[in-house]
Formats: sequence, C-alpha cells, structure tokens
Amino acid sequence: MKQNSDFVNQPLLEIDLINYFHDGSKIKEDWTIGTENEKFLYNKDNLLPIQYFGKNGIIEVFKILISEFSWQPIFEKENIIGLIDRENNKSISLEPGGQIELSGAKCINLHQTFDEFSNYHKQLSLVSQKLDLGILGIGFCPDWKLSDMPKVPKSRYTVMREYMPTVGKYGLDMMHRTATTQVNLDYSSEIDMQIKFKVAMALQPLVSMMFYNSPFKEGNLSGLYSYRSRVWKDTDPARSGYLPFVFDGSFDFTAYTQYALDVPMYFIYRNSEYITPSKLTFRKFLSNGYQADNGLEYIASLDDWEIHLSTLFPQVRLKKFIEMRGADSGNQNSIMSLAAVWTGLLYNQRSLDACHDIISKWTFNDLLELDSSLNSEGFNTKFKGYQITELLLELLDLSKDGLRVRNIKNASYQLEDIYLDQLFEIVKYKKTSADTLIDQFTKLWSKDIRKIYNKYNL
Repeated sequence: MKQNSDFVNQPLLEIDLINYFHDGSKIKEDWTIGTENEKFLYNKDNLLPIQYFGKNGIIEVFKILISEFSWQPIFEKENIIGLIDRENNKSISLEPGGQIELSGAKCINLHQTFDEFSNYHKQLSLVSQKLDLGILGIGFCPDWKLSDMPKVPKSRYTVMREYMPTVGKYGLDMMHRTATTQVNLDYSSEIDMQIKFKVAMALQPLVSMMFYNSPFKEGNLSGLYSYRSRVWKDTDPARSGYLPFVFDGSFDFTAYTQYALDVPMYFIYRNSEYITPSKLTFRKFLSNGYQADNGLEYIASLDDWEIHLSTLFPQVRLKKFIEMRGADSGNQNSIMSLAAVWTGLLYNQRSLDACHDIISKWTFNDLLELDSSLNSEGFNTKFKGYQITELLLELLDLSKDGLRVRNIKNASYQLEDIYLDQLFEIVKYKKTSADTLIDQFTKLWSKDIRKIYNKYNL
C-alpha cells in the first residue's frame, strides 16, 4: 500500500532534481543576503549549558521571546522546538545541543542584516537578564563535556544521534558542542553558480581562518585555532568536508545532484513521523521507493529531496542558493564581517572573476593542505608562494571594492564596507579571536577557562 505524506508525492526523475537547482536562479536585482548564527546559552551560577526543561531552561527562553516579541512557537507534538516570525520571514531554530540559531530574513543589503542582528541581540540580552543566563558565541564549547549538553526533544536529532556514531568519530560532538555562522547568497544561472561555488569552496579555509574562535577543548588548549573545524573532519565523510568534484572541471547542477543522490538518507518524513531506512541512498529511494517494516511503501517527492539536501553538510552547500558554512560562531561584529566579505567577493563580477583567477590553478589537495596548515600554523602559513597575510589582504581588498561598487549607504551615509574593518585589523595585527583567547588563557587567566565567561557574551 502506498503512503501519502503531508506533502504532495509526485513520481520523480533525476531531471526534476536538477531542475530544483535551476529554479533557484534569480536575476541580480533580486539577490539577497541570508545570515545564520548559532549561540550557546548557559547558567551564570554554575557556568553550565542550560537544559531544555527546568528552571531557566530553553522552554523559559522561548516563552519570554514569545511574550515580549513577535515570535510564534513551532511545536513538535507538545514540545516547542523553534520560533518563527512570519511577518518578517525569519526563525529561531533549536539545535541538537541546545544551541539557538537565528535564521535571518533575506536582506537586500548588509545594513539590514546589521539591524536584524542588533535587534535579535537586544532580545537575547533581555532574556538573559530575566533568567540570569549568559550567551556565548564561540565555535566549540570551551570546557563542557558531551555529557553536560542537553539533548533536545526533537525527533530529527534522535535519528541523527543514532546514526552519527556509525559513520564518524565526532558526529555527536558536532551536533552538541559546535556552533557556527553561515552566509547564504544567490546565483543567477548555472554558470554563475559554478563560479561562485568553486570560489567559495576554494576560499573557505582562508575566509574561515579570519573567524577562528574555538581553540579550547574541555578546559584546555586543543592545539588548533578552530577545534570546531577538527570535529567536522571526522563527522561523516559521505556528507561533510570539501567536495573534490568541484575542482575536476565538470562541476554543475548535475554533478551536485549525483553527489547528493549517493548520500544515505537520515530519514523519510511522513505525517509528522520519521521513518529511518538503513543506509538507503536517495538514488535507490528515487528508483525503487522504500517499503517499511509495516508494509507501507514510500515514494520520493521534491519535498523529500529538499529535506535530504538539508542533511548534507559540505563546507559549501547548494540549495536554491549557496551556503558558506565554514566559520566559527562569534559576536555581532564577527557575524557582520562574515556576511560582508562573502557579499563583496561573490556579488561583484570583477571581484568574483579576480578570485576565480587566484584559485584557477589550485587543486583539491592544495585546498586540503591549506585548510590543515591554517588551523595549526595560523598566520605562519605559507601557500603558493604567498605569505598568508598577502593573500588575505588581496581578498579583503577585492571584497571592499565589491561592496563599494554597490554604493549602499546606511542612515549615517556609511557604505557596506564598514563591516570589513574588523577583518583588516585582524590581518594587520595577525590576531584572530582564537589568537586573543589563547593569549588570555595562557597569560591573563592563569589557564582558568572559567574566566572566558566573563569575557565573552553575545
């Protein structure tokens, strides 16, 4: 017996999946900037993460946001698992380890993004004051153990918790102890996507380096500037990391579709329930459907495809837009800087073409080497004859040019390139947030990691 879903099931062909990406193409005038940021919440009295239930827990956070602002609850059964602001087209999602993530609206410029996150941080500040909580923007928990982290009652994450240990060493750490900032940008065509995606993938280690912000693991230095990045390297090789086929000269919508088709599915979602087929790839699901133990037969829909794409975690991800996913979480200045650097590089054709020229001879192995070297050696890294600061400054200059050409001013007549100022300072002084944290930990804090909670908030 065939099972209908909450969605409309339609017989699919591979061309339908490819066309899904084509349908994401937008004319330049309609391009937007989407920004997402995850944060940890903790109790100030014991410096441990808040739980889902109980006094001053996640439920209480959500209740205040609902009562004081325009957020509406999203339920899974009787539990609130997120919030939505339909009028402004944004949401707050609940991540597996209790991280809360603002998925911002599609903004037409960076000044709008700034206003959005400024308002959001004011809301979080109010909540934190009422509940005596701290808010930590960092890429990996500084001292919390996996056992300290809440496990939120969200069925999707229950499936992932069971699956992750079967495919990698750090999957549960990724789910519960990491936090990120990501930027989502549009493309005008398949060719435009090809160039943007390849540039974003190749430059991901360099851009992410400027946002290193997780040098600790369980109270001590990890030996890396971004332990979050280390965790992602052994999470699930089938769906995370860098994608080699992006560099083989044949990358396009079809190539990404072929990659996604061969990744095992986490689940099939029907009638508010999660069905968990074992190691079923989307390719097999598309061709043969899936017959569950209860005898029901499920066939693939475009909604299944969309959900499946959201369970892939490469450093750059393709949906109906391009997601840059490699940066550690940080404060508002960090969030804005990340949105700014990618907008300047990818939304101006001259800057994009210049970046494409820079990376044109880089290989996939070059990319892996660069990523590894940067995380262990930082500003001492040399690559392709470049001092790393030279390469970073070249990218920042290109981004700045791209933003100034947009000529979009705020109420104080400032252009969007003001959001790059922090990055120019980082490169000038060769000091990322991780460098600063390492110095403070070893020199000022006497290696007492608890002092980070007085230093870092929002």
